[in-house]
Amino acid sequence: MGKPLRGRVGRHANTGAQCQNWVEDQQTVIALLNLIPAADGGAEASLAGRVVAGMSSDALYKAILRFQMQHFPAQQSGFVEPNSAVLVRMETLALRPTAAPKAAGQWGEFKSGSVQKALYEALVDDHFLNQVKVVEILRATLSNGTVTTSELDDLEMVAEKSRTIAPRSKQMLELFVEEARSKINAKGPYKLASSQHVDACDPVCDFLKRTGHGQWPHLDRDEVGVGMLLRIAKPGLLQQAGASLCGPAAFLFTMLQDRPGQYAQFAIDMYERGAAKMDNRSIEPSKSLQHSVPSGGVAPIDWLTMAGLRDSDNWWFNYDTADRTFSGATTQMEMAWWFTRAGYSDVTEDANFVRHQRDTDNMDEASRLVTAGYRVVLLIDEQMIETSTQSQSGGISDRHWVVLRSTIDRSGGNVKMKIFTYGEGDYQVPKTGALPLDDFLMNYYGYVAAKP
Repeated sequence: MGKPLRGRVGRHANTGAQCQNWVEDQQTVIALLNLIPAADGGAEASLAGRVVAGMSSDALYKAILRFQMQHFPAQQSGFVEPNSAVLVRMETLALRPTAAPKAAGQWGEFKSGSVQKALYEALVDDHFLNQVKVVEILRATLSNGTVTTSELDDLEMVAEKSRTIAPRSKQMLELFVEEARSKINAKGPYKLASSQHVDACDPVCDFLKRTGHGQWPHLDRDEVGVGMLLRIAKPGLLQQAGASLCGPAAFLFTMLQDRPGQYAQFAIDMYERGAAKMDNRSIEPSKSLQHSVPSGGVAPIDWLTMAGLRDSDNWWFNYDTADRTFSGATTQMEMAWWFTRAGYSDVTEDANFVRHQRDTDNMDEASRLVTAGYRVVLLIDEQMIETSTQSQSGGISDRHWVVLRSTIDRSGGNVKMKIFTYGEGDYQVPKTGALPLDDFLMNYYGYVAAKP
């Protein structure tokens, strides 16, 4: 479905008087009529030309009358009203997969009505696909919260077959399709979890319309924007790779789940202004980080957000390269502070960065809090996720933050749980074999919990 009409489109057949004819409304009706074959009373891609606010063209007026004559012969008003039977019929016919006309010439055959409709809307004024138009096609595809395999195929076809698409726009669309296929659709469709997540994509699309590198000369805007869209759909894509940024990764994973709009605005402000607000406090990384090149295999969007958050709260050392292990470390106090600043309530911190837990009370409480709806991050030794068992505690550089994604099962003397870590939202611990309770406790340092 397109945007709902704000007013009438067309002319009064009995008087010839023009209706409201808002530009966006005319574009919507034109796009629908263009998608409907002539045999069904549609315009079959024949309506084109510039749209004038307040003025329905002769071609559009006649196309509306022709459609009404075939489907509503007793109601030939000459205009389309919001929420009317005429509009519903147009949408039904236009979005039928079997009703979509085979576009002549360059396009071939579309698999989804949604992308084709958005494309026709983009081409109403002229045949050039600039960045703004291509982003609007992408926005329309995202608007219902799901991007199907057929829609990805159609977006790819638009990028490949358009003769007038801008080079930047072609690359941006191809990047989205490639990333969505390889990182999301391999395990299921691109799907936004809630209306909040759908809404969070809107400012990202506005971000993609703009130009320039903001305050980060080595971060490409489109790579950052597409990265945001992917993580809003699948927070588990957050990946610190070879950088010591597990603390920011764990925190931002929960933020993407609970406050995707806040995450998007944080990333956008960080890119555009070099600073972002969190609970009215400024997050402002150093200039050396803003002018750094992402390292350690970290994606541009994660370098912007994770390294930006980490470096802003460092008092003595800048974090501007992935091999800065010490300056990348996050303490339990900092983790709790981030949750508080992000607006979470009942923030609890029960962890010790240098001493592992020696009893089960702490882990049981962490498990209980997950059941109670809290977001819980655990501080462990990294060896715990790399091997099936680990009988010795690692050094302080091995401390690692993960997000608890299930209760902690310690039945039978062994520990099982699911966590977010290293770009996997449901990582099973242990991967294989058994993790004895004593080994778990030898590598467990406590938790930080917060209520969304």
